[in-house]
Amino acid sequence: MNKEEVRQLLNNQSSKLFDDIVNSRVLGANNHIRMIGEIMLLTAEDESENGKSVLYKVREIARFFMETRGQQSRAIYNAIRYYIKGLAELENAGEREIRERIANRINAYGAEAAKDMDTLISYGVHIAENLDTIMIFDYSSTVDRFVAELGRKRTIYIPESRALDGGRPFVKTAVEAGHEVHFIPDTTMLVALKKCQAAFMGAETVYPDGTVFNTVGSDILAILCRQIGIPLYVLTPMIKVDTRPVYGYNRLSPMPFDYGPRLAGAWDMEAKERVDFRGIKLLEIAPEYIRSLITEKGIIPSSAFFHEAMEYARFLEEV
Repeated sequence: MNKEEVRQLLNNQSSKLFDDIVNSRVLGANNHIRMIGEIMLLTAEDESENGKSVLYKVREIARFFMETRGQQSRAIYNAIRYYIKGLAELENAGEREIRERIANRINAYGAEAAKDMDTLISYGVHIAENLDTIMIFDYSSTVDRFVAELGRKRTIYIPESRALDGGRPFVKTAVEAGHEVHFIPDTTMLVALKKCQAAFMGAETVYPDGTVFNTVGSDILAILCRQIGIPLYVLTPMIKVDTRPVYGYNRLSPMPFDYGPRLAGAWDMEAKERVDFRGIKLLEIAPEYIRSLITEKGIIPSSAFFHEAMEYARFLEEV
């Protein structure tokens, strides 16, 4: 099913959540995981649908998001797998059991993920305990919560990330948390970074070798950090681990993106038609640029990440 066909399956409340995801009105893999779960819950609770219809719709919702957002964010793919595990057993189940089993799976994931996130954030706050000035780059709901829970006042530099507008969503949280906030053009990152003691970013996907897959600009920050000796930390829940490259599968594609609307929204049509605005949205950051991955399993040096990643993958197969 394409986007419009899946949207037709949803009620009004679910449609709004669906639009927020596919139109990037809400950012962050963790937010999208939660919202996809909400869409499935709302579908399971819809009394106008019978059990078979609920099962069909939940499967189609899962398939759509696994084939779209899930292809660039393994966290979303893995979480949806968790949501729908066991649905094949419900083909001949009663309506009540179908609704309850779907709700139980989604709620179980939510409870476990919340516990893991609490642990991850506590590790991040510990790392930053003696840091007074930091940089955070591009939007991540995990990094956003980290900023909110830092405790005492810090000086925080936030590059604007103009290409994807990923810096601006951090500003509100940082200001509300009482920090001294500097919102700067991303082209001035180097100047600002020299005033910082560390930089933090999130991840779309993490490979077992410690490579991080994240939004454009992350590689620039990583190179700058290494060049001037500033540690770069990546805050990421383990569910973002993608073990496919270990078994010979290709790594994720850079993800094509049309920057025309962002870069040339005010241009006249004739000038715009003569320029190519195509680029990429996501890219790899090699492990040697990353000091540590901050996860619910601990603060793990990128060079030591392989064992934890494979253990977590085995755990996911069991749940």
